[in-house]
Amino acid sequence: MNHRWMTSRERLRAALFSQPVDRLPGAPLMDGYFVSSLPKQGFPDMDLISAARYTRCDLLERHVFGPVEEIAGVAIRVEERPGGRRTYYETPVGSAYQENRYTGKTSYVSKHLVESIEDAKVFQYIAEHTSYRPRIAEFTAREAEIGDLGMATLSGCVSPVQEMLQVLGGVENTVYLMADYPDEMDALFAAMHERNKRQYAVLLEYPCDVVIDYEDTSTTVMSRSMFVNYSLPAINDYADMVHRAGKRYITHMCGKLTGFVHEIGSGRQDGVDSVCPPFTGDLYPWDARRIWGDSKVVVGGIDPPNLSRISEKEAVETALEIIEKVENKRGFLLSTGDAVSHGTPIGNLRAISN
Repeated sequence: MNHRWMTSRERLRAALFSQPVDRLPGAPLMDGYFVSSLPKQGFPDMDLISAARYTRCDLLERHVFGPVEEIAGVAIRVEERPGGRRTYYETPVGSAYQENRYTGKTSYVSKHLVESIEDAKVFQYIAEHTSYRPRIAEFTAREAEIGDLGMATLSGCVSPVQEMLQVLGGVENTVYLMADYPDEMDALFAAMHERNKRQYAVLLEYPCDVVIDYEDTSTTVMSRSMFVNYSLPAINDYADMVHRAGKRYITHMCGKLTGFVHEIGSGRQDGVDSVCPPFTGDLYPWDARRIWGDSKVVVGGIDPPNLSRISEKEAVETALEIIEKVENKRGFLLSTGDAVSHGTPIGNLRAISN
């Protein structure tokens, strides 16, 4: 441990670079969805920064003013419809659309953008004509707002296959398209990968030490061979770019990981964020540290749904158990295994930090 008292900003940076810290960082993944539940807990005016100050946690803010995506030669039209909306993309090689249905305060994709090989060719054109514009002034202004309470982080593009699985096509469409049209899908993935590298090049212009790629990796979504053959090579390329700029590259993998935990450990990323135990995930942080060794930063350890249901006393006991079982704590950040659930008692976070 570093015996000099550190600010939260210094502590987080040191931990993410696997350097000595004055105490273990406590950095639950708080976001706007959690904060929106605080008025019902008696905190009507609390925002993310004041929540961090109240809980005394180390604020590792996510998704802060990344680059703006700009697509040339594509007409985008949004059509509001009863119970949902459609977003149309018109390109010189064809058109495609995505449909979202509203349900309560959220929505879900009822028709994916890429469901046929013709859709894939449309999105390949979109990827080939996408560029990025930085928002560095906005990022640095937010950093100044956060101050010593923590640090802002940037979000990097996910690997092409993960974007297909999570956003563009869904699992079923992606698997069938890859099986039926391997050459065409490889061309699409190559175009998306080059687009992603353009985004990472812009990210590296920012005065930011840490880039997080939100892969959301899980064996519930992809096979080991899909991870090894498609995800991992892209992750390694992005890691190399980030390292050349002297920054740290963390992959957010909040799902069930034990099915290819060793393959994850072979990647060139500096660490894994939101390592989640059962029942949301299936990997305990002490096992992650044992399998990956001390070279990988490990962020996570607390199951978010469980944290939302237990008492303050139980929350402290859970945290202490994790801290005790993670043997080498350098490069370990105690956090939730993905976002703090909406409605989680803020007292649980405060009790853990204290």
